[in-house]
Amino acid sequence: MINKISGAFLYLFSVLVYRTCRFTIHGLDQIKVYQDLDVPLIITSWHGMTMMVAGFLRKVLDISKFSVIVPDDYRGDALTIFADHLGVESIKVNLSGDSTFGAGRKIVSLVRKMTAGKSFLIHPDGPEGPAYKVKPGLSFIAQKTGAAILPLGCYCRNAYHINRWDRYTLPLPFSKVQVQLGNLITIPEDQKDLEPINNEIEVILNHLTIQASAKYYQE
Repeated sequence: MINKISGAFLYLFSVLVYRTCRFTIHGLDQIKVYQDLDVPLIITSWHGMTMMVAGFLRKVLDISKFSVIVPDDYRGDALTIFADHLGVESIKVNLSGDSTFGAGRKIVSLVRKMTAGKSFLIHPDGPEGPAYKVKPGLSFIAQKTGAAILPLGCYCRNAYHINRWDRYTLPLPFSKVQVQLGNLITIPEDQKDLEPINNEIEVILNHLTIQASAKYYQE
């Protein structure tokens, strides 16, 4: 029952954010670049920005074409309800001690879904941190599926931050939300060492977050 209530609350709050907040988005040219590539898409940001990213997706892309990976535990139950209300498919994966999000049957399932046209939203520092540190799963999945990674950063000054590891941001109604898209990232199929890619994504996500914050106060 608590999970249902939590999931429903997240959805209702996301609707409030989507309908009342003003989203300013920079870098939308990358959406056109992606559409010309004809490959699966993975959108990525830091975990604490999930609510702002959901609003961005609803304004710019067809959110029903997205899937999201959620933990295979009580947290995933609430997130699954949230995703169901949004029209997003959730895929439960046992993330404990598995930095590749389950390289066996789960990866096969993900590859099939992305080949069939599904896009994914993956937060590389989730589901429980450490914050702002990229885990290997994002680059692993992107390489296996041939997907393009679209990184983004978000910022909202008038927001409530949940006191937990990711300082989860809940924008207050009628606030301004700044979103900064980065350039698409593709990973060569034959690249064996993904650590440099993970480090690069980490730097990019931090830089995009700083950019979003700076432009918030400039405009």
